Amino acid sequence: FMVESMKDTVQTVDTMKTSAKTMKKEFKKINIDKIEDLQDDIQDLMYDHEEVQDVMGRALGMDYDDIDEDELDGELAALDDLDLEDLENEADEYDYLKTSKLPSAPTAEVKAGKNQYGLPAVPVAEP
Repeated sequence: FMVESMKDTVQTVDTMKTSAKTMKKEFKKINIDKIEDLQDDIQDLMYDHEEVQDVMGRALGMDYDDIDEDELDGELAALDDLDLEDLENEADEYDYLKTSKLPSAPTAEVKAGKNQYGLPAVPVAEP
């Protein structure tokens, strides 16, 4: 067991030496000034992107100086006070929301065939 452990240790040390040599060789290829310049360029591009997004996010024809914050707060408070149950009861009054006006679901079996356009056949509800 000790012999194999020593062999593993020697192999690990050899690997560490090889790794250190390779890292030194590869590090010579790296220019820290170029990396800093690249990061500065990326930061400038991100700043430019934020400026573009700010410009694109502006509402056209909207003067934000004319907005009355108190009026907006009042509208928000009115919405908070609104009783949702009343709205649900009002929805029952609208004819187009009643389920009886909706078509029934298809009940026929799907036939293994294709329609005139070459698509799988779709069942149709019978009246």
